[in-house]
Amino acid sequence: MAGQLQGKIAIVTGASNGIGRGIAELFGAEGARTVLVARSADLLNEVAAGIKAKGGEALALPADLTKEDAITALFRKTVDTFGRLDVLVNNAGIATHKNTEDITLDYWNEALAINITAPFLCAREAIRIMKAQQPQGGRIINIGSVSAKTPRADSLPYTVTKFGLQGMTHQLTMDGRKHNIVSSIIHPGATLSSFSTRRGRTKSGYGDKPGDDYIMAAEDVARVAVLMAALPGEVNLYEATILPNTMKSFIGRG
Repeated sequence: MAGQLQGKIAIVTGASNGIGRGIAELFGAEGARTVLVARSADLLNEVAAGIKAKGGEALALPADLTKEDAITALFRKTVDTFGRLDVLVNNAGIATHKNTEDITLDYWNEALAINITAPFLCAREAIRIMKAQQPQGGRIINIGSVSAKTPRADSLPYTVTKFGLQGMTHQLTMDGRKHNIVSSIIHPGATLSSFSTRRGRTKSGYGDKPGDDYIMAAEDVARVAVLMAALPGEVNLYEATILPNTMKSFIGRG
């Protein structure tokens, strides 16, 4: 039985761990030929090997997404290898946690470079390809955060960049329509890090009471990305917020 993404060509950034890895693996399982992008070649090769072992097709392309020429090269390699691009998942990003008065310009600029400039450059390259190919069009899925809705304390660069990614998605949606390019954004709540092995109760502080916390698995977010990517080009699930039911910091107060 063909997967939901059978025959689609996809790029997933930040694919070496966490949400990006979960998306890449589920895309592969659903039949997409998936280009995996991150800095760590070893981790990317591990993810690619796992996808291939389950019958999927994956290409690991290590790249520094703070470098414009590296981004241009990976998109060129994708087209040279597969002939087109159907889906871009802008997932790569970094979290920040520092008192506002302690933030240096270098710290600020690093967050913007990875969380805003890199998604812009990737979207630009994707649009150039999707506009020129036949049939024309494609889909861009940005991975935001509930921080774009409800900021966390002491996270100014992260909050600003996630609000910015929301605005970028609005603009890409408008600008892409005439070329059949659809843009969407997913805002995940508390999700397992690459160092965790299973979802469940934690001491994260996200629950309604001590001991009632719950952290999502990367696969939970990946299912939403697959749903978006599988929709026909005439349809857009523009925005999705996915979070644990007990995450009181998003809805309600203690």
